[in-house]
Amino acid sequence: MFDVGFSELFVLAIIALVVLGPEKLPHAARMAGAWIGRIRRTIINIQADIENEVASSEMRERIRKEMAKAEAAKQQLSTDIMQSLNAPAPAAESTTDADESSTVKISDNQPQGKPND
Repeated sequence: MFDVGFSELFVLAIIALVVLGPEKLPHAARMAGAWIGRIRRTIINIQADIENEVASSEMRERIRKEMAKAEAAKQQLSTDIMQSLNAPAPAAESTTDADESSTVKISDNQPQGKPND
């Protein structure tokens, strides 16, 4: 965390001993340790929250991309279906005229069950 060597720690310990005295030094060291622990836990929690937000953001982006792909596939499928419905059937393209001898004429008054002979 900090680039503190042994000599710097030794100087800080001597200064703390002179300023606080031998009675208050252990209590001050415990308090400093507790504060350092709290700060470290807070930093770790903040890092975890940031990582969760980044992961959540990435997940939302992935979901948005997949939704766009699904929408494009839906549009393509809809277009293909509409084209196939609007295209004439192969049998309908080639029609032949029927001979009058092979057809039976039905009048409006006549029942449509059997043709008249």
